[in-house]
Amino acid sequence: MIGLVLLFLLLVPFIDLYLLVKISNIIGFWEVIAIILITGMVGAEVMRREGAYVLKKAQRSVTAGEVTRNVLEGLLLVGGGILLLLPGVISDITGLSIIVRPVRERIAARITNKGSKNVQIEFQRL
Repeated sequence: MIGLVLLFLLLVPFIDLYLLVKISNIIGFWEVIAIILITGMVGAEVMRREGAYVLKKAQRSVTAGEVTRNVLEGLLLVGGGILLLLPGVISDITGLSIIVRPVRERIAARITNKGSKNVQIEFQRL
């Protein structure tokens, strides 16, 4: 499993670079630079707004499950923002999809539901 993660982390930057070179050959170097800068700025703005939303939601949450999900959404936002700041097509698409609220909420719900099932199974075994 760790080998696959390392392989993924090594391959994605090279694929991103390859795609950036191919796209710059098609639309031009400066246009690609502009796209990279624009996605970074848009990502920073969306992250700022969504971060404020998640923070307000976390302040209103009462149960432990809601707090866990809100913290997870915050971590997903940070991860999506970092991906948007990295230059590359794959990282931009992945970062934008993670920052979009319905997608982020669905990912957080899936992760917390899997975690709660594992906890229930552990308690049942005892």
